[in-house]
Order: sequence, then C-alpha cells, then structure tokens
Amino acid sequence: EYSGAVILNDYPAESDSTFAFVDRLRLLADTYLSEPHYWIGESEMYKELKEGFPQELLLLTLLTVLSIFLIVAINFRSVFIPIPLVMTILAGVYVNIWASGLGGNTMYYLSYLIIQSILMGATIDYTILFTHYYLASRQRKEDIAASLSTAYRYSSHSILTSGLILAIVPFVMSLVMKDPMIASILWSLSIGAFSVLILILFVLPGVIAALDPLMKRQFDA
Repeated sequence: EYSGAVILNDYPAESDSTFAFVDRLRLLADTYLSEPHYWIGESEMYKELKEGFPQELLLLTLLTVLSIFLIVAINFRSVFIPIPLVMTILAGVYVNIWASGLGGNTMYYLSYLIIQSILMGATIDYTILFTHYYLASRQRKEDIAASLSTAYRYSSHSILTSGLILAIVPFVMSLVMKDPMIASILWSLSIGAFSVLILILFVLPGVIAALDPLMKRQFDA
C-alpha cells in the first residue's frame, strides 16, 4: 500500500543550496503526487529546524532569561542586580554566534539552541560570584573602585579556573570528534565560554559600576 524512494545528492547536509534543493523536491512531490507523502532525512530535518528556529529561539530565550532573572533576583533580593548579570551572559552568547561565523564557518541551528541554554546556565555562576564580592565590599562602605578591586581579588581565580576549563576542554574535544553536529556544539561552547569569560572580567565590572546608584538600596540594607 506504500511506496518509498531514496534520493541521493552531492549537497552538504545543511546549506542554502541544500534547502533550495529540498524546496524543489517538495514542489515536485506536491505537483505530481496526489496521495499524502512524507519526507525524512538529515537535510529535511535541518530544513524543518530552520523554519521553526525563530519561534523556538524566542521562546527558549524568554524562558531562560526569565528563569535566571527570577533566581538571581530572589538570591540578591533585588530587581536591578540581575539585569547586568543576564545581559552579560546574553552578550557572550551573541558574541559566540558572531565569532562562529568568521571565516565562512557555519553553525547548526540545533547547536545554537543547545549552546544558549548551556552557556546561560553554566556561566551565570561567574557573574553571581563577582557581584557577591562587590556587594559585600560595598556593604562595608568601601568605594566603587575598592569594591571592584576586592571582587577581582577574591573571584578572579575561581572564575578563570572554571571558565578556562569550560573553554579549553570542549575545544580539544571538537578537534577529535568526527560527527559534525557534535563538533559544532563543542566548538561553539568553547568560543561562548571564552567570550563570557572576557565579558565578565572586562565588561561586567564597568556595567556594575555604572549601575551602582541603582544597587545602593541592596548594599545599604
């Protein structure tokens, strides 16, 4: 009652030309096949992922940001403190996407969804640690510069140790993995972790200092 066909081609698994080829096949099938028909295969899967990617990304980003925001807000009992922390991690994710595209490299859609979740969950701890020492110093009535210095002194070792492990280990693993999907995820995770590490050490302190007036209610409590 059923028929099957296997279509072989020389296109890569995921590319603009591959997706155009899949569209042509869909059009031909819709034109000449009167009965219901279904597509399976690697390229077809990536095509479906691409078509649903914007909605899935928006939902994933909103859920992830909201979850982290609530957890940090409850932990610090402040609605202002989570803002620079979450924005720093998000910036690291988007720097990762930009860096992954350098040199004509491509990134699987599924990899992007996975990397955003992992990075935001794994690296938010670094921002919390730095901010904790900063606020503790401000509670002791130290000025902004001294508080940033204290936060660097007590948190940089832990942040660098954990962050470099998260950046280097996936990078090494990506070099030996044969599966392009797994290699892409590992490579992207490495770049993302390194990007977040740089942002936390060199950008987050400035953002915290700029938002210090909004945080006074917290460290004056």
